[in-house]
Amino acid sequence: MNREEVICSCNGITLRQIEEAVRAGDRTFEDVQKRLRIGQQCIKCKDLAALYIESFVEEAEDC
Repeated sequence: MNREEVICSCNGITLRQIEEAVRAGDRTFEDVQKRLRIGQQCIKCKDLAALYIESFVEEAEDC
């Protein structure tokens, strides 16, 4: 997994930034959206971002 991959091209949000948001306590797409402004323009990234968020939340809860 490339943590530098841009997930939201409208706002230049990377996978690393999403992961860091989850580590900071965000648990849903809406939480991450508020923090990073992801998916507020074209919303093409919403489904992919939501999958990554879900995966990172599962990892965080397993620790």
